[in-house]
Amino acid sequence: MKRKRFAEGTLEGCLGASCPTPCCDDDRVEEWVNEYFAFHERMKDHLTSHGVKIRFAGDRVRFTDCSDGKECKFLKYSLNRDIDQRPIDCKIYPFAVDWENIDFDKRIVRLYWWENDPKKFCPLVKSDAIPVEFRREVENIIKRNFAFLFYGAGFDVKFFNKPHPKSARRTKA
Repeated sequence: MKRKRFAEGTLEGCLGASCPTPCCDDDRVEEWVNEYFAFHERMKDHLTSHGVKIRFAGDRVRFTDCSDGKECKFLKYSLNRDIDQRPIDCKIYPFAVDWENIDFDKRIVRLYWWENDPKKFCPLVKSDAIPVEFRREVENIIKRNFAFLFYGAGFDVKFFNKPHPKSARRTKA
């Protein structure tokens, strides 16, 4: 029986496991600690029993060993197929939040392409084929999650059609 795919954060035209470019760089997956507690704490033991490593780093939590580059453990071992338990970074791929430079005064979240190496770009990024509907969905995911996390604060989302800046790029945990 084929597993149901989540609608949220699923890019139309994505080749999934048959894509020659692995989209999961699981040493860079992170999210806010309060989002982690809102969505993942109840699954922590289940995920760690399947090899996902969880490390707290200040106001963020980092996940490693959550994928083999093709198969996501958040999806594979999900206990509830109606709720997408993946971290924000995964839901909005091939975009990446510039976590180091969120402007809380102006409430702006900047999004770049996940990868700096053009050879590793998502094929849809290379061909400039990211659907407008997906950008809207990503914007809604960011706005909804940030409002939830920051007491209803409204954030604007700015897309930059260029790779994530090296100075702000997340490093290996």
